[in-house]
Amino acid sequence: MKNSAFLSAFLLMFVLSGALFAIEFSSLDVHSGMLYQFDVAAEDESTGAPDPLLTPLGIGTTFALKDNISFDPTLFIYGMNYGFQTWDRPRPAQIEQREMYVISLLIDPAFAFTYPLTPAIDWGFLLSPAMIFRIPLFPAEGEDPAYGEMMSYFIGPGRFLYPGAGAFLDIEINKLLSFRPALRGYLPVFHLWDGDPFLDQLTLVLDLGFRFNLTKRNP
Repeated sequence: MKNSAFLSAFLLMFVLSGALFAIEFSSLDVHSGMLYQFDVAAEDESTGAPDPLLTPLGIGTTFALKDNISFDPTLFIYGMNYGFQTWDRPRPAQIEQREMYVISLLIDPAFAFTYPLTPAIDWGFLLSPAMIFRIPLFPAEGEDPAYGEMMSYFIGPGRFLYPGAGAFLDIEINKLLSFRPALRGYLPVFHLWDGDPFLDQLTLVLDLGFRFNLTKRNP
């Protein structure tokens, strides 16, 4: 099951990278790191698995807008086991409680504001109207598929809206490659109207990215 999920993820990344090369852009960004998602207990104090700590994969690019501002869209992909019927909502689940394996697509169309720190290091911050789409794909062995029930929760009312912000460094390794560590946070604003605890499903990403510059930097 997990192998199938990761194969799907890599195929999607391959297709997206091909689409990016079909348009003109100045860089190719690859991302990994660690993703942490809060899972706040229900009213009966039940929880799913311990707060998930995952390794997402990501791909992105950048489009210069003006001066120090750029549009840096990024797609992260990751997956985890979820349970549903045991709790008040679909929650990350340990192996013995899993019902579905869910793929998450974190779409982060960020705007980057960049400032020089040293000749080889820039710093900046990110603002983004990000979204996370969770797609239940693989039922656990012996479990009835719960695609509809889970999708109803993940999509409505607006539970894919996760505006984000973050800070980053751009450390030049050479003229064609830079290391771009970043800390990104994504807020589950839908809790403003669905009544659940605001920290529930808050998502933090320690992003260890690399930027391949397709146009050489000026000397």
